Amino acid sequence: RATNTSTQLVSHSLAALARHVSVRAVLNSLSKSCTLSLLAQNSRHLYGAAVLGLDKYLEQREKMQHQFADAKDKFFQRISQYFNTDNPAMVFTEDLKHVAYLCEDKDADIELVIKMMKRFNQQNKELRFGTFVFGPVALRLFYHLKKPDIVLQLLKDQELDGFFDQFSSYQIAMDLLFKEQRYQDVLDIFDSMQQKQLYGTKYPRECVVLALGACYKLNTRESYEYALKLIQDARTVGALVLRKGLAFAAMLSVNHNEPKVAMELLALSAQLSYITIRNIRMMALADLDRVDDVFLTLRSIIHQDVPVQSRVEQQVCQETVDKVDKCLARLGDKEKTHIFEQMKRALRENNHISPQSIDELLCQPLLTRPTPKDRDVDRTAVLIDTLRLPSLKPRSKVPGSEAHTHQDIACH
Repeated sequence: RATNTSTQLVSHSLAALARHVSVRAVLNSLSKSCTLSLLAQNSRHLYGAAVLGLDKYLEQREKMQHQFADAKDKFFQRISQYFNTDNPAMVFTEDLKHVAYLCEDKDADIELVIKMMKRFNQQNKELRFGTFVFGPVALRLFYHLKKPDIVLQLLKDQELDGFFDQFSSYQIAMDLLFKEQRYQDVLDIFDSMQQKQLYGTKYPRECVVLALGACYKLNTRESYEYALKLIQDARTVGALVLRKGLAFAAMLSVNHNEPKVAMELLALSAQLSYITIRNIRMMALADLDRVDDVFLTLRSIIHQDVPVQSRVEQQVCQETVDKVDKCLARLGDKEKTHIFEQMKRALRENNHISPQSIDELLCQPLLTRPTPKDRDVDRTAVLIDTLRLPSLKPRSKVPGSEAHTHQDIACH
C-alpha cells in the first residue's frame, strides 16, 4: 500500500508539473505573440527585419562578436594602423566584413568603418575584382545603430559613389528615415536614386511605396501633387505600383478632399477586398454622397460568413463609420440614417469594427517578403491608354458642385 500510495503521489506530482509547464509554455507563447503584435502596431517603419535583411545581419553580428570576444579591440587597433601612414594598406573584404559586424555605437568605431568603406570603394574602382556588395551591409549597420544623419551623409558622399547602387540599399536607408519621421529626407533620397536610374529603372517597387508613404505622412498639397505625379510617371512607363503605395496615395487624396482621385487610384489595385483599400473606398464614396454604394459594401461584410482568423479583412475602421455619419447628416435622410444605425449595431455585435485606425493599418510593416500570389496583378494593363488620373490644376468651383451624383465617377 505504501508503495502504491507513493507511486500515486509521484504520478499526481508529475501531472501537476506537466500542467504547470504546459500552462506556462502557453502563457509564454501568448506573451511573445502579443509583444510581437504590439511592436508591429507601434512601429513606424514600413518593412520588417526579415524584408530588410536585418534579422540575418543581427544573427551574423552576434556570431562575430562571440567569435572575437575580447580580441575585438586589438583587431580594431591593428586595422586603424593601416590608415596612420601616407600610403594606407589595402582593405581586404574579410576585414571590412568583420568591422561591419563588430562596429559599436562609438565615434572611433564608426569613423574606422567609414574610412574602410571609402578605401574599399576606391580600390575596387581601380582593380575591379571585388565581388562582395557592401552597400546593404553597411546600411544595416547604421540602421541598427539608429544613425539617419550618417546614412544621409554617406549616400551623398562622392568618395562612396557607386558603393550604394543597389535597390536594397536605398530601401534600407529610406525605411530608417521613415522610421525616424524624416519624411522629406525620404523623398530627397528617392529623387537622388531616380537620377541614377539603377538597373535601367526609376521605379523600384519597395522604394516607390516608401516615397508614397512619406508623401502621405507629410500630408501637404505639395506632397499630394508629388505622389500623383510619381504614380502617373510610373504608369506611363509600365511600372507597377504596389497596393500599399496606392493605398497611401488614395488616403492622401481623401485627406485633401479629392475623393474622385482616390477612387481612380484604388481602381489600379487588384486587391479591392483588402482592409485598407475597402475602407478608403468607403470613405471616398461617403465624401461623394454615394451612401447606397457604401451600404452595399457594409451589407457584404455583415452577411458574409468568414472564419474568425480571416475576419480582419472584413473590418471597418472607426474613421469610415464617422465619414458615413457625416454624409448622412449632410444629406438629412432619416430613413437611411436609421438603416445605418442598424448596420452599426450589427458591425459591433459581430466584431467588425477594427480596433486599429486607418493610419495604423496603412503603416503596418510588411514582416515577410510577399509571395508571388500576394503581389498585385496589373489589372489595368488594357486600360493604360484610357485611364488617366485627373489634372493637378486647382479645381474650379461651380454652382452645385458640392452635390455629387452616381455619374460623377465610374464605379470600379
